[in-house]
Amino acid sequence: MLDFIALINDTLSRFGHRILADLIDTLFMVSVSFSVAFIVGTGIGLVLALCGHNRPYQNKKIAVPLALLVNTIRSVPFILLLIVMAPVARFFIGTAYGIYASMISLSVVGIAIVSRLVEQAIIDLSPHIYDAAHSMAATRWQLVVNFILLEARAALVLGYTSAIISLIAYSTVVGVIAGGGIGYLALQEGFYMWNQPLMWVIIVVMILLVQIIQVLGSYLAHSLDKKRKRESS
Repeated sequence: MLDFIALINDTLSRFGHRILADLIDTLFMVSVSFSVAFIVGTGIGLVLALCGHNRPYQNKKIAVPLALLVNTIRSVPFILLLIVMAPVARFFIGTAYGIYASMISLSVVGIAIVSRLVEQAIIDLSPHIYDAAHSMAATRWQLVVNFILLEARAALVLGYTSAIISLIAYSTVVGVIAGGGIGYLALQEGFYMWNQPLMWVIIVVMILLVQIIQVLGSYLAHSLDKKRKRESS
């Protein structure tokens, strides 16, 4: 046990600065990718929820192609998506490697994830919300902003939290193609060099990061849900 602790301390002294730097790179990748996914994915999720079959603004010409696109992206294993998106990254970024190139693939898969999570959160809403909006002569914009998003905010926060955690998991995979971040450090210095203490340190760091994000997301969702219940009572 003491030998293991000594190994961990030695690992932290040798790789502590790199773990911190690569963790910051990972958080940067995930933050940018989620920002793109949040904007685009929320819009697509709204369209899928409102224009799908038996939905308020049913429109198969819009909903079906979008649903097919989202399902296609989600069905492709992420490691293969990285390879397929490499030429796209090289066209826009000038290289298929590094954190900036990885953001493209992360953003694409993030959009697909957020789209479905937003769609499900809105579909689960009570249909009476549409009747209430109609009785108040609300416009489509008012329906979305003042009724749907307001009512679904707690579920959306939980969905966004899950999306962020998924992107963190995906961000570790980009290390396979030298995509940077803490996953690349784990692969190059941990796996290939068979540095098990480093692997364990990185695993613990990732577990703590995910736990913090989940706790914060759950707390915010719970607070918003309590606020919604007070407003409706």
